[in-house]
Amino acid sequence: MTAKITISLPDDLFARLDTEAEQLGVSRSELVQESLAAYLGKTPGQRADDARRARMLEALEGMRTFHIGREIRDDRPSLEILREVRETHDSAPMRDIRKDRR
Repeated sequence: MTAKITISLPDDLFARLDTEAEQLGVSRSELVQESLAAYLGKTPGQRADDARRARMLEALEGMRTFHIGREIRDDRPSLEILREVRETHDSAPMRDIRKDRR
């Protein structure tokens, strides 16, 4: 027997569902069934691990693209900046890079 249900999805999730189903050549219903079976087939620990892994991948992608659209305020190599930070007392001001650019 097959039960029919009605669910509500945010527009963006619905669009992703449609796109994925079309790419796989399956119906929405089949994709939802497979996705739900995969989700329910995991233990809470496995789902937590998957969520943690997804957050880490998202964070890595954020680090990879962090520089996009940002102003470069110090064009020195990162290691040079890190050495200066290590050698500088926390209370001492770092060199003013604006003065160096004049």
